[in-house]
Amino acid sequence: MPQISAIEPQKRKKNRYSVFLDGNFAFGISASTLFENQLEVGKVLKEEEIVSILQKEELSKLTDRALHFLSYRLRSEKEVTDFLIKKIAAKENIKYHQAKDSLLINQVVSKLKKYKYLNDFEFAKWFISSRIKTKPKGLRLLKLELFNKGIDKDIAEKVLSKNLNQKELAKKAIEKKIKKWQKLPPLELKKKVYSYLAGRGFDWEIIQEIVAILTKKR
Repeated sequence: MPQISAIEPQKRKKNRYSVFLDGNFAFGISASTLFENQLEVGKVLKEEEIVSILQKEELSKLTDRALHFLSYRLRSEKEVTDFLIKKIAAKENIKYHQAKDSLLINQVVSKLKKYKYLNDFEFAKWFISSRIKTKPKGLRLLKLELFNKGIDKDIAEKVLSKNLNQKELAKKAIEKKIKKWQKLPPLELKKKVYSYLAGRGFDWEIIQEIVAILTKKR
């Protein structure tokens, strides 16, 4: 069985170590994996122990990458899962559908959820709040966007049922466009408003109300 002949800190990467077995470089690991497995010079490793250490190390690497991915903004569970699949596919040089079967994905996701880094309900609230402020859309499109992010139907409906005033959203969505269209003939203005708001996912009744409000202002 191979024996650890040396453990050396890596020069280019902090908190990482190179492990040598029988005088030859074997693998690189993080400080946490090193201490967790109580690795030291002279220790003899069984093949199954080496496999286990490398699996833990890969789990640690993927978790760190997922945390970095989450550092920019909140993400849904599906977004993180897709990110991990792509990373594994690229590293192992395999197809996306093959990488989906990696056991590491569920382990990383479970770990992130355990420590509150992943929460689809909180993500959905943040996402809708962001959309309302920057890109107001109708209920239909908001539901579709949440669905595409992998958000469960019950979560989506619960978040969207809270204080989502479709009329106010439609007004906000159209306010910048109205400044450009205010000199258009009434019929052409109506067509523009109907087309734009329909494309933004607003219901017919809401669009009619907005058109009626704009017509009265003229």
